[in-house]
Amino acid sequence: MKNLGLDTDSLDIRQPAYFDQLNAMLAFVSIHDWKTYLKASSIGTYDKILSKPFEKASFEYNKALSGQSTEKPRAQVIADAVDRQMGFALGQLYIKRYFSEDAKKRALELVNNLDKAFEIRINRLDWMSDSTKIKAKEKLKAITKKIGYPDKWKEYKATIDRSKYFENVVALRAEEYKYQSGKLNKPPYREEWGPSPSTVTAYYRPSFNEIVFPAGILQYPYFDLYADDAVNYGGIGMVIGHEMTHAFDDQGAQFDKDGNVKNWWTKEDYDKFRAKTQQVIDLYSSFTVLDSVHVKGGLTVGENTADNGGIAIAFEAFKMTKQGQDTTKIDGFTPDQRFFLSIARIWRVKTRDEFMRTYVNTNPHSPAMWRVNGPLMNFTPFYEAFNVQPGDKNYKPESERIKTW
Repeated sequence: MKNLGLDTDSLDIRQPAYFDQLNAMLAFVSIHDWKTYLKASSIGTYDKILSKPFEKASFEYNKALSGQSTEKPRAQVIADAVDRQMGFALGQLYIKRYFSEDAKKRALELVNNLDKAFEIRINRLDWMSDSTKIKAKEKLKAITKKIGYPDKWKEYKATIDRSKYFENVVALRAEEYKYQSGKLNKPPYREEWGPSPSTVTAYYRPSFNEIVFPAGILQYPYFDLYADDAVNYGGIGMVIGHEMTHAFDDQGAQFDKDGNVKNWWTKEDYDKFRAKTQQVIDLYSSFTVLDSVHVKGGLTVGENTADNGGIAIAFEAFKMTKQGQDTTKIDGFTPDQRFFLSIARIWRVKTRDEFMRTYVNTNPHSPAMWRVNGPLMNFTPFYEAFNVQPGDKNYKPESERIKTW
């Protein structure tokens, strides 16, 4: 630890089983093999920023895992590199061009409306006691909302030479290491952002009890300042509800409103909650991908719980809007139908079989198709919007529809 510049007397290990396995392997794997492995691992750290032979070998290796047939265009590779290494400098340019103050205000309005909708749904829960509901609402109200971009921009101090790509990347990596290691023995910096503003992502961080929506995801098809509420509540609204629900999924439920691992449930309520998450595990384990390959219900339970809750909360919030209470059609579809079509639209994706095999075995999210069909087959308003009847594909009797949040 001292050689790494880290001065501490204790460590909290996230995966202790890894070190148990490593310790066992040290006894029978030869020194020669360790040297080969460590050399390959070190080179792999730099493979994409070295000369063409290294880059090509790296691509061929990833090709076997992902099925990607051609390399990304150079313009995309370099844009990704700048975003990855200096994302908060690039982010300032991105914000000026693609994310106005009006867009930020409307996005925050959406978040606040979903907050109200979630509270309404907690109050209506028939499986949770009043004492636990109070704790749940306290946690909901304590969630920090980060929209678009940070209030304070991260600065970069590394020396950049436009003629030295490799050296620039290494210098920025070293600066990032110094920044991250500088957090040791200090209180958490709660104003920090993980992804850059231009990143298309959203997340909930349980240890900070915060939800984060960078400007990159606050774009079409997720969000459009000029679109009707049905489109926005079905798109980014579903994502917002999803992230809020993470505060109450199988993992988030173990953290209190301040981000500490602390039980705030009665035993009876938590047992009921675990029974509901087991229903989610069992259902998603029955879904198939690539014919015989099944979704891993246990691996994906947190994300699936968040998807199911996210749609319900977003729809509840949509019903609080003027359009949500109307029946006027646009392009031949009712407001409710447009809401659900927007949900389906944000998960449109193409994948190769090789990628999907790896994805199912390693990713805590279900494949995109089941992120749409899974929650909707459990959501009665979807049945009503499209008049889904017994015998239709994915139909489930109302008594079998999973309702958690």
